[in-house]
Amino acid sequence: MEARRPVCLIALLMVCGSSSARAATTFTGDKVQGVPVISQLDVNDLEPGRIHRFMFQGVEMGTGQYWYVPVLVAKGAKTGKRLLLVSGVHGDELNPVAAVQQVFADLDAAKLSGTVMGIVGPSRPGVEWVTRSWPMNSLGTTLINPNRTWPGKETGNTVERHCWLITNRLIKGNVDVGVDYHTGGTGIDFALFVFAYAKDPEAQRVAELFPVDQIMADPGLEGTLEYALVKAGIPAVTVELGGPRGFDAERIRVGVEGAENLLAYYKMVDRPLGPTAKDKNVFHGNKLEDIVGVTGGFVKLLVKLNDEVKKGQRVAVQRNAFGDVVHEYTAGAGGRVAILGTDAIRERDVDIVTILTNSSECPSDGCPYHGDEP
Repeated sequence: MEARRPVCLIALLMVCGSSSARAATTFTGDKVQGVPVISQLDVNDLEPGRIHRFMFQGVEMGTGQYWYVPVLVAKGAKTGKRLLLVSGVHGDELNPVAAVQQVFADLDAAKLSGTVMGIVGPSRPGVEWVTRSWPMNSLGTTLINPNRTWPGKETGNTVERHCWLITNRLIKGNVDVGVDYHTGGTGIDFALFVFAYAKDPEAQRVAELFPVDQIMADPGLEGTLEYALVKAGIPAVTVELGGPRGFDAERIRVGVEGAENLLAYYKMVDRPLGPTAKDKNVFHGNKLEDIVGVTGGFVKLLVKLNDEVKKGQRVAVQRNAFGDVVHEYTAGAGGRVAILGTDAIRERDVDIVTILTNSSECPSDGCPYHGDEP
């Protein structure tokens, strides 16, 4: 036994050494639009006191070329917390992109303690075509929800491999807390809302720092970036900033204020907290109650986002092409309106109104939800 210890020690040192080598920032030697391309990031390698820009080499396309993901890293002059801000996991959700851009425009890395990483549009084809899904060439075109594939698979399909690369070569080892910004998808509008994993007290604290109207204590949804981070020991939240496909200044501002509150809370910058959820009289819930179409037709909504509703209250009326009422929709529970279907035409089993409610029947970590959002 004594004779074997040095051999084991040498083997361990070799493993640690090789692991360290793999973690170093790796430049491919290429540039895209004058920005250096990396295939691996270690924020410890970066020069402090400045903001760095990279293109991260993601998965290859069918032609063998790569999808490149824009990444900003503000490396503070002093050590501190490492914050991750992600936008564009769904390509039609654009308020998040503007929020991340504005956070970095306001940052002074020379006065920053810690690191802020911004990932802009990891769902590359989704962003290019302004669509929620990632289209993959399989049996013609298969549409994949890129927020159901985290943390990815090394040998998985295109989307799974892309998520695996971002998880293991960009995020892993560089992040202490994460925010994944979203909005409602095309045809949906979302309240200012945060999903926060109920069993993680730090995630709950992070949620409260955003000046939103509603917070859901959730049990986690497999495949989402938020839940993948939480399971990896990184407190994380999903922040919803309204509707898709455009810029809404007020909702963007909420995303920026929340991020700036995180910087203040973790003492990454010297500034007081701004408005938080407490200042918005936030509504806390543990269940999303969906009201879905029971037939096809034209829908007139009778409620607005964040309206307080009571059980049994009429929330929408549906008519056929002749204008005849074919169905009236009522709230199945009291609470706040969290999501609205904005397209007037709604088919069967498509969300019309979703209400955030508090249910005594939910487990302590919140009720599972069907998963159309986030």
